[in-house]
Amino acid sequence: MIGQVICAFGQPFILNVCTPYAALWFSAKSRGTATMVGGIANAIGMAIADVIIPAIVTDADQVQLGFLIIACITTGFMIPVFFIPKKPKTPPSYSASSKNKFALTFWQSIYELITNYNFVIVFIAFGVLCGMASTFTSILTQIVAPYKISVDNAGYLGAAFIVAGLVGAALTGIFIDKTGQHKIVIKIYVPIIGALYLAFYFIVQKGDFGALVAICVLMGFFTFSLLPVALELSVESSYPISESISSSMLWMCSQVLGLVFLAVIDALRNPDGTYTRGLIFVVCVIFPVSILTTIYNSPNKRLEFEERNAGKQ
Repeated sequence: MIGQVICAFGQPFILNVCTPYAALWFSAKSRGTATMVGGIANAIGMAIADVIIPAIVTDADQVQLGFLIIACITTGFMIPVFFIPKKPKTPPSYSASSKNKFALTFWQSIYELITNYNFVIVFIAFGVLCGMASTFTSILTQIVAPYKISVDNAGYLGAAFIVAGLVGAALTGIFIDKTGQHKIVIKIYVPIIGALYLAFYFIVQKGDFGALVAICVLMGFFTFSLLPVALELSVESSYPISESISSSMLWMCSQVLGLVFLAVIDALRNPDGTYTRGLIFVVCVIFPVSILTTIYNSPNKRLEFEERNAGKQ
């Protein structure tokens, strides 16, 4: 339990480092990709652990071996951290070199964020969709079990969701770097995700495994794709507020809502073990968010600032 608590305290530092690190080390043409890599690294690590650890730890006597392997892997990845410089010798952009000129206090930053309705839209969309995705993948086996979907096949559905999501995040991160069309992506992707959750509600009741795989692939693709987009938009809509504060707000919202959604959906479970009422709740939560994202209209403040000061360092 103590180890779990320590790990839980450490995770926010890993999640929140993506956008500040991308802003400090990468130019506008590669920040989205850098944010994407950091955003999905957590999911990749979890997926690898889900595959490796069950294969090694086959009984209670091997639990300590599993922990030892995890400790060795994490220690190995920790070592390079001590050799990473604090910042690059040459700032990759004018916003990176002038960061301290516009610094606000923590509470000033919080006030600016909660009174910025464009940031609030991104905050809600990211929190709801990431929190729901976390809940969905956690209870996917229980959702499909009443419809004669085996545990192994449920695992394949989860794998399809994650793998397709990694591909989607990679492609979308590259796309927003090349085009800067963050707003178009979020306005299109979020309604699509809402429609896919609605489709899942109907398809799961038929127990069609092939159709469920297709739906999970699409859901994962579009949901994970929003990671780099939303994280970058949280910075673009709130610049010059610190990237670490804006991204921390998003991750905090997703973690809290993930717990809330898990409790609510479990409470709505039908007496026969099905989750029809819970899935209706999911659709009712996501569709208003789909509508909300269509009114997002903030300019990309950081990108525009860099364009106005092109050539300066």
